[in-house]
Amino acid sequence: MNGKTLARFTKYLLDFMFWSGLALTASLPWIFRFAGRFYPNLANYYAFNVALFMLSGAGAVLIIFELRRMFKTVLRDDCFVRGNVTSLRRMGFYALAVALVTAARLLLIFTPATLIIVLVFFIAALFSFVLAGVFDKAVSYKLE
Repeated sequence: MNGKTLARFTKYLLDFMFWSGLALTASLPWIFRFAGRFYPNLANYYAFNVALFMLSGAGAVLIIFELRRMFKTVLRDDCFVRGNVTSLRRMGFYALAVALVTAARLLLIFTPATLIIVLVFFIAALFSFVLAGVFDKAVSYKLE
């Protein structure tokens, strides 16, 4: 698979993730109402779980939105632009928000999986902020 084919495949995958993420996030109240029959913790903390997962889902969808925006520059073969620096910074803030919102779940129901999700999004936030700095330098060098 050559680079252009891989980039196009990734773009289509991001598009699918974005639209399915929007649909899934919007349908969480109904999904949790149904799943609450089988998982008592979902039913016992229904409103809290719906709010938490909708906020987290929105953050994840916004991260994918920014990735899709950045991928347009990859397909144009012009990656080092200010818009990508902005997208990386936004992704860092969205990832940090998801980590913090998900950490709130640890107060009610502590699970190792939830802790791992918090750590993954926190590390993703750090990487996004670092990459924003790298891209910012690259754009500055490119413009000189």
